[in-house]
Amino acid sequence: MFLGSNQGGGHLIAQLNLLEIFVGFGVCLVVAFLLFEFEFQSIPDYQIGDIADRNIEAPYDFTVADQEATFEKEEETRRTVPAVFDLDLKINNRITAEFRGAFAEARRLIVEERATSEGVDILPILRERLPRFAQGGVLEICLQRSFSSDLENQMVGLVQEGMKSPGVVLSRDTLLPYQAQGLVLRNTISKEDELLQDWTALRDQNQARDLLRQNEYQLTGLAGEEKKEIINFLESWIVPNVSYNASASRDTEQLYMQEVNPVLIQIKKGRTLVRTGDEIKTTEKAILDQLMELQQPRSSLGKFAGILLIVIFFLFAAWQYLLSYQKQFKKIRSYYLLLALILCANLLVTRICIFLAEVVGERLRLESLQNPSEFYFLAPVAFGAILTILLVDIQLSVLFALIFAVFVGLLTEQMGMFVYSLTGSLAAIYLMGTYRDRVAIIKGGGVIGLVNGLTVVALQLFTSDVGFQFAPLLVRILFGITSGFFAAMLASLCLPILEYMFNITTDVKLLELSNLNNPVLRRLAAEAPGTYHHSIIVGSLAEAAAGAIGANILLVRVGAYYHDIGKLKNPEYYIENQFYTTSNKHETLSPSMSSLILASHVKDGLALADELKLVSEVRDLIPQHHGTRVMNFFYQKAKDASDGKERAVKKDDFRYPGPKPQSKEAAILMLADQMEAAARTLQNPSPSQIRSMTRRLIQSTIEDQQFDECDITMQELDNILRAFERVITGMHHHRIEYPGFDFNQGAEEKQFDQTQAESQRIQ
Repeated sequence: MFLGSNQGGGHLIAQLNLLEIFVGFGVCLVVAFLLFEFEFQSIPDYQIGDIADRNIEAPYDFTVADQEATFEKEEETRRTVPAVFDLDLKINNRITAEFRGAFAEARRLIVEERATSEGVDILPILRERLPRFAQGGVLEICLQRSFSSDLENQMVGLVQEGMKSPGVVLSRDTLLPYQAQGLVLRNTISKEDELLQDWTALRDQNQARDLLRQNEYQLTGLAGEEKKEIINFLESWIVPNVSYNASASRDTEQLYMQEVNPVLIQIKKGRTLVRTGDEIKTTEKAILDQLMELQQPRSSLGKFAGILLIVIFFLFAAWQYLLSYQKQFKKIRSYYLLLALILCANLLVTRICIFLAEVVGERLRLESLQNPSEFYFLAPVAFGAILTILLVDIQLSVLFALIFAVFVGLLTEQMGMFVYSLTGSLAAIYLMGTYRDRVAIIKGGGVIGLVNGLTVVALQLFTSDVGFQFAPLLVRILFGITSGFFAAMLASLCLPILEYMFNITTDVKLLELSNLNNPVLRRLAAEAPGTYHHSIIVGSLAEAAAGAIGANILLVRVGAYYHDIGKLKNPEYYIENQFYTTSNKHETLSPSMSSLILASHVKDGLALADELKLVSEVRDLIPQHHGTRVMNFFYQKAKDASDGKERAVKKDDFRYPGPKPQSKEAAILMLADQMEAAARTLQNPSPSQIRSMTRRLIQSTIEDQQFDECDITMQELDNILRAFERVITGMHHHRIEYPGFDFNQGAEEKQFDQTQAESQRIQ
């Protein structure tokens, strides 16, 4: 979890050591302990009918199943489960097929008998072939009509009418036990279920046969006695096609019972479960048994283990973010420790506020404020997000806000507090991302408070079904506003401490360094005014470039102010400070000695930065703004003095010590330093000349591989180029001449010397 880091991302995991693993796991344990409640009390094993010998209160919120109410609910549900009856339409089809098959067979025999012309009596044959029709005089009646299709259709129609949907059951007694809960008819062919709203629509066998007699008139072409004979015959074809399906009914009942949720009793923390002298009844017994189960060591251990796993997951996610997306690998260890410290501090403060809320809520007599959760909104939940955005960056602060909101939700067991914490923290990140002084933190706290108040209103509207009481809502809004100020004040108090502990440079510190009244800058203005003015112009160029690519504008401006403080040791050796002398000190020195003096201002600058205890971000820009560039003027001078023996002069002897720029800010400062010096050699330049100069300098720096160790892109360099063009063009704006004055008189004879001197200064 807690990893060492000196190299790139792929090597960091390999650098784990045992101490770092223990530290990371220890951080997770601390966070888990802050989220876990360890309240415990001994619960007597009372039996039903026992008398309680002491008061027992609920140590936390929990739920318990009401067994009696749940049983009654199950019984009520069981009475509403519809019984399943099978509707077997295959019986209808089989009867119809048998009927029509008999008529078809009879007609075939009649045709054969007539074809023989032997006068054979066919009636005995029909009795043998159609035994079901050998009832009374049915066979004779049908034979007299040659088993005609009309008679067939009439008889089949009567049977189908008697057995039509919803069907025929054997007896009404089969239906009576289920009349209250309803019936479901399951078609055995289509496997579809149909809820039968009116169970009386089902006929029993006797009702179906009565229907036959009522429809006797549908038999045409028959005498009265013949109709009765046919009807009596058809009654035997009416059979039940609906039967009770016990197995399917049990399955349906089980499905219904699965939907029955147990009746739960909500037990709030602090509620008196039993009082001294109370008799233990079924409900009290169930509540106490549930509490005993929750407070078993294995139950508490399991809960703590679950919280610990959640904490490990989120803190590991934070580490992976640092590993994957933070380019400042040297700071991963300190950033992770900082994040863990802020997280623990924020959780501790929130935990204390929740504890005080519960204590105060129990003692207040106002009904609207007796619920401790009303006071939860006082917790300064945005406190950690403010510190993270001020001390690290916006990406990590957003991740922190999400992680902390999840932990607050676990701590309070309220979804509303998760939303409240997340919105407040995101508001803090948005507001504090561009602050400029410590007072802005308090101002931001007021805005965060307003966001908290709006979140409270939104949560109330979301959770209220019919409305809400005004007094509790107003109290919550006031608490939310107070929370914003509380978070800002805590952050303002902790900020300088954390800055010092983790050696982090915030915008506040940079603003203090940017004050031109700082002693070292005042000394620079007095002892090296040319260098001072150069630094101010470089700051303007660097600011414009940083704004163009989204780099740290404040850092590059402060870096520009301090990048040449090493020239304070020997200011007269730098051309920009040679205002009152006519000779250049380097004219009497060898090129190698001049290069050593020029390069020494980097070493002297670092020494002075250490003496001033300059922050590391600004100190690092002093050597990086030159990188390992070549001092071309002295290198070329040395080559010219060597009488063409180029091998006697080594280019590396005329390079600055480095290192190369390690960040975008260092790269910007390097380019701005070159641009300011080169721009001074231009006289009345056109935009095209400025553009050409800027492009050539950037291209030469790229070819010299000065940007190989920083993450600046070609697109960003192009944006920097355009920013430089705008600023330099503004620096060389035209003015009308003053009437009666010729300020350029005598300038021509010095033009060559000035151009040479400025060329030297670019180095």
